[in-house]
Amino acid sequence: MFEFSVKRILLLDSLYNKESSVGGIFKMAKLIGLKIKFQASASPDVVTNNLYYAQSPGVVDYDSTHVDVGNVKDEEGFVNVNLGEHLSGLDGIYNIGIAAVDDVGNEADMSKANDLPLDFQAPEPVGTIIVL
Repeated sequence: MFEFSVKRILLLDSLYNKESSVGGIFKMAKLIGLKIKFQASASPDVVTNNLYYAQSPGVVDYDSTHVDVGNVKDEEGFVNVNLGEHLSGLDGIYNIGIAAVDDVGNEADMSKANDLPLDFQAPEPVGTIIVL
């Protein structure tokens, strides 16, 4: 198992928008896009990465809920993930794990980060606007 540092990678330069329609009224909540990045696996047969998560103090393992976050690498060999795109609706302290997946579905040892504060829920909107 490998540990990786998250060192508060709150790169707020990216925003995640969540759109919905209620009663014919268009609503859009703007959620901050918390990003993480990790060094991609050096194995040539890796095709994607699974991001596992569990609400803290729960243990994150291969039986935890997970999402596929791809394997697109930047010029430095890192995979960048906007958690807001994959974990919208979560609010609380979470443990995450990332495992590389090869072309036949085998998963590598999981790298983990614990006690991440995730808040991907927008507040309730303001009330009716009254023009005076």
